[in-house]
Amino acid sequence: MNPSRTRARSAIIGVVALASLAAIPAADAFTGDWNINGSFERTTTPSFAGGFNPNDLDSLDATFDNRAKRLSLRLTNFETPSRGTIYAALGTGLTDGTCSTGSLDITITTNDATITRDVTTTERYWANAESYRSRSGTNPGPGWTYIGYSYSDREYLWYKPAGWNYRTETHSVTETDPNHYQRIATLERDGIDSNLQTTTLVDTNTTNTTWTFASPLLNAVTADCIEVTVPNRRAPYVIAPPATPTPPTTPPTTPPTTPPTDPGTSTDPTDDITLDDITATATRRGTKIALTINGDADQIGIRIKKTSKTISFRPNVLLKNQAATTRYISVRFSDGSDWSDWERIPVR
Repeated sequence: MNPSRTRARSAIIGVVALASLAAIPAADAFTGDWNINGSFERTTTPSFAGGFNPNDLDSLDATFDNRAKRLSLRLTNFETPSRGTIYAALGTGLTDGTCSTGSLDITITTNDATITRDVTTTERYWANAESYRSRSGTNPGPGWTYIGYSYSDREYLWYKPAGWNYRTETHSVTETDPNHYQRIATLERDGIDSNLQTTTLVDTNTTNTTWTFASPLLNAVTADCIEVTVPNRRAPYVIAPPATPTPPTTPPTTPPTTPPTDPGTSTDPTDDITLDDITATATRRGTKIALTINGDADQIGIRIKKTSKTISFRPNVLLKNQAATTRYISVRFSDGSDWSDWERIPVR
């Protein structure tokens, strides 16, 4: 496949900021610490909505403190983002400039925040007439009228006529907080069961949020690249090490021993294979991912997170038992002698 076309598809935006102890002040540097950070230019990429995407990232910063076994992720937007789900995947940078994710996966969702307040109401009600007896001559309260004394019972008689009255009641009401909402971040580490979760209460108009995860099981976790997928944007934001230039090949110093082939004929069955023309799509079907390939090749290389394999070419490949967190597959093709560059295929 055409390398320039591959770079265009990956839509990598940002700057490289690799983990480097040299960049950390000596007083704070510990073995295993790392930091990935960068900022992104805002562009009007083609969109059905037109204009800027409110979820566009301004900058990100991922920091790992190995002494405290703590990972922090901070995301900053140009404007107030929507409440859609955000995916952040950290991993290892590859020589082609892409990021092999899977070391750490963070899923950020949202919930409404609630508040409880006291509400006092006043209501008008009809009060029936009442009578009251007492051995004391003290007026029982407002609205009562003394009407006489019962010598046989030795009691004072009081009377309250019927009429309209008012009373107040106070009760608690729980409702959606109009000024805040929750962002819930869930972290998964490759090879570790269960997950870590942290919740942040943010203002409805906030443009930056930070999540922090801490656990002994984060010990010695490593990463030097990150992909962040935001709502309404097909390509992820990527910060990764730069691609390693491929050294030029040295031409043979001895002439070929076989006679030249007639230009009008071909004895190589792979001559008809054009790797640049091959396209692929990936579709999730429950726990399976169906890989559909248009084109022809001799072999297919497939890489999912840290697992890779090579199989004979076929147009339809069904990958079983794939985790729900798998969002991309990397594929490349061989014509029997050369391999194309790796291409990341989003799982739909």
